Amino acid sequence: MRGPTFRPVRSLSAVALCAAVALAGLGCQESGFDENKETVRPLKVQHVLGETKVPGQAEEPLTLTIDTLDDTLALGVRPARAAVPDARLPAYLRGQGRVSLMRPVGAGDLAAAEAVHADLILGSSSQAGLYEKLSRIAPTVITEGGGGQWKLNVRLVGEALGRTNAAEQVLIDYDGEAARALRAIRAAGAGSGAAKPRVAVVRVTANGLRYAKEDSFAGTILADAGVKQVTRNAPRAQVDVMLLSEGPGARAHVDGRFVRVDDELWWGPGGALAGRAALAQLQRAVGG
Repeated sequence: MRGPTFRPVRSLSAVALCAAVALAGLGCQESGFDENKETVRPLKVQHVLGETKVPGQAEEPLTLTIDTLDDTLALGVRPARAAVPDARLPAYLRGQGRVSLMRPVGAGDLAAAEAVHADLILGSSSQAGLYEKLSRIAPTVITEGGGGQWKLNVRLVGEALGRTNAAEQVLIDYDGEAARALRAIRAAGAGSGAAKPRVAVVRVTANGLRYAKEDSFAGTILADAGVKQVTRNAPRAQVDVMLLSEGPGARAHVDGRFVRVDDELWWGPGGALAGRAALAQLQRAVGG
């Protein structure tokens, strides 16, 4: 199910207005956009399952997925609680400071969500069946599922939290890191004769090897870093670097050059912090 494209129009309009005023030799005065003032009032946010009226700036959100937790932390907000599998953070988020964790919320476990007293609930399409019940607990915003949508979800989470400017800045910072990774990888490739390395993101499962697709979270990272993605089993001579991870209960038996990477990161739902962590791992593996 593909949701709408979420664009924080107010922020972009404000930036454009300030740019025009600046060119005229004037400053942006009190009448310009002020996110802190503007978001004191409740906002209506369009999302995958409809429209929700949210607080101007949520301060005590409950996040129901790793990616909504990721984006919330990236925007400088510490959730009241975060529901994650096994009540355990993935490795790449463990340096983000203390997060109050709880186990995933299910149909028979809504009391745990209610006990948080959140002012906003952030989930993904995997919670679509609980949306109506969650909405009776607190305003609920549902993001698009699938890691390939992670940048749109950063904007949506930013809008839901009343932090659209911060979300745009997070993505600008990511683009800057992607550009630096691209330059480093190209420089390393020029020295080895491979200007555009061929990279496969591969997961070892009990049933064999699984290759990440172009529209996955991993696929967006490889595209942003300017490498050529290998999306199917190919002769090892046609793959310069394999980013290999092991799924639950699997063990790798792979010949050739490969670099072990974090399975939860590369095969997870993505997010702003995940994007930066994956770029760093990719640059170390390919660009040196």
